[in-house]
Amino acid sequence: MKNNNTDNIWMFRLAISWIVILNMFGFSTATAQDAINQHADSLLNIANKAPNKQLKIEGLLDVSVFWIDYDTVKAHHYLEEAHKLMKEPPTAYQKGLYHLYHANIVMDFRPEEAKIEFITADSLLKKDTSAKSYFYRSKLWNNYGMILQRANKNDEFMEVIIKKSIPYARLSGDSVQVGKQLENVGILFFNFFNYKKAAEFYKKALQATLTLDENKQIRLNIFINAAKNEIHLKDLPKARVFLDSAKVYVQQFPHATKIIPSYYTTELAYYKNVGNKKKVLENYNKGMEFSQKYNDKYTIQDLNFGLFDFYNNLGDFKNAQRYLKLSYENRAFSVLQNQVVYQWELAKIESKLGNYKAAYYYMDSLKVTMDSIYQKDVSTKILDLEQQYQTKEKENQILRLETKNKQQELAIAKSRWWELALGAGLALAVFVAYFLWKLSTKNKKLLIQNDLLHKEELRAMRQQERLSQYDSMLQGQEAERSRMAKDLHDGLGGLLAGVKLKLSSIVARAGGAQASEKNAIDDVVRQLDYSVDELRRIAHDMMPESLRFGGLAPALSDLCRYMGTPMVQVVFQNLGIEDNYPDQLRVTVYRVVQELLANAIKHAHATKIILQCSELDNWLFVTVEDNGKGMEQQEEKSKKGLGLVNIQNRISLLNGHIETISQPGEGTTVNIQIPL
Repeated sequence: MKNNNTDNIWMFRLAISWIVILNMFGFSTATAQDAINQHADSLLNIANKAPNKQLKIEGLLDVSVFWIDYDTVKAHHYLEEAHKLMKEPPTAYQKGLYHLYHANIVMDFRPEEAKIEFITADSLLKKDTSAKSYFYRSKLWNNYGMILQRANKNDEFMEVIIKKSIPYARLSGDSVQVGKQLENVGILFFNFFNYKKAAEFYKKALQATLTLDENKQIRLNIFINAAKNEIHLKDLPKARVFLDSAKVYVQQFPHATKIIPSYYTTELAYYKNVGNKKKVLENYNKGMEFSQKYNDKYTIQDLNFGLFDFYNNLGDFKNAQRYLKLSYENRAFSVLQNQVVYQWELAKIESKLGNYKAAYYYMDSLKVTMDSIYQKDVSTKILDLEQQYQTKEKENQILRLETKNKQQELAIAKSRWWELALGAGLALAVFVAYFLWKLSTKNKKLLIQNDLLHKEELRAMRQQERLSQYDSMLQGQEAERSRMAKDLHDGLGGLLAGVKLKLSSIVARAGGAQASEKNAIDDVVRQLDYSVDELRRIAHDMMPESLRFGGLAPALSDLCRYMGTPMVQVVFQNLGIEDNYPDQLRVTVYRVVQELLANAIKHAHATKIILQCSELDNWLFVTVEDNGKGMEQQEEKSKKGLGLVNIQNRISLLNGHIETISQPGEGTTVNIQIPL
């Protein structure tokens, strides 16, 4: 009776334990689902509160993208909601957005359809030259490249990212997109086992997103990939730094289902190299919990293979066998080459455990798989040979027909050789006449072309002479400005400072003088202070000391601070430019930026201006973006003032290019590219 009571109590406690565990699991799932719903609701709330219809459309498209990872039905729903708000008929820009976001939804399970949709979207969006259009085109080609990468077309992926996605991101002036694309190039180098080159691009991606606090999720992904790269470089301390930086963000994004499992996989690899078994198992459990919750087979496969490798290195072949089988069973997709790797590792593990029969089975399976690969290659080669044979047979048949035709032609030629001779003579006469006429016409065209070429050369020489004169004038102006600034600051400034000191000493000695006299002298001192400040301001405008003695980056930073006011915010973003440029380049860029900032403040009435400078592949990129009143492109071309002409001439002297993007009410963006 006592034993029965004990069993009942034990069973009761076990039941209570299971209830607690199930409730905890249910609570965890509910909490994660609540986090997803809350984030989706916040995005929807932003869209509903948008100040105009176009921003509301874009907000609903963002909600659609968010739901792609969790519920494609909802993703389609919000895409159609955005479509309902578009004009009737929609603009090319709006139709382009619709095709782009539809492609985003189907790219994971219908990639070929998605590729067609992406190309259609690009053909529509390229009709619009706004910064937003370039932003969406950059994202479009990024996703198109992802489809190519999944198909193991890494060369094509690299070409798309470098030639399309990154240039469009720069044209949009969006540092987030630039950072994403730099990260993608790093991933490509990582996949090609060029880890040092990958590290360079991860560093550039982190620099591009350094000041973007609102895009921490992007930096989280870069930190994880950078840590993975350093593990392959065997630089574990640096990998630890990147993982610690990523860990700060992990708890902030419970809805980032495609990023956080990758963090645990990477940290497992780190502790595997360190040899910390406790941490390896801890990260495995966390990663499995998260991956199983969202049925992420890719991460489940990677986690189990990582644990197999860890136990295999420890010599614990029993556990290694267990996790290798789990990884094999959870393959996200079956590729014969991957299957070869698994069968080979399983055969080795079974052999180490003494299970020679199982090892033989896997080796036999490996042989069948290898035969399948070989047979596939042989079948392909047979088809190629058969195609070549059929082509050759067709060529032989054509050759036989041609031989027969030639024999018939010879027979006819023998019977009608006089007619042919006469015909040949007539044809020769016509040919000679035609040749003489053609030669005469060609000579006339050549003379015309030479004349046009000569005029073009004269025009180019005159243009070069004007630029040379303009360059000489600019150099003279800058030299005179520098001399006058130095004379004003060191000469007249010193004299005024000496006068001020003498007057101050007179005031100090005239302690018993009348109040009216002291007030008069104080007024003179204040006027001298104002005169000195005004003198320094004029000298700084002529030639700032930071440009003469510091470098381009400090000079531009001082210029932004100097031109900023309580009503106008001027922000300078240095994305890694050097300070070893020639004097002519530094002075030219400084004067151009000075003119552009003055135009944005005086004419565009901007309240926020962003100056962004970067260097890549021996090119210096300068972007000035403001939120002013903007202007029509045709208006900008027809009303070019002296300031804009001077800017164009200065950039031309450096063989650079300048592009202005502006629309009424949408601000102005000026992009400058200068070869180094």
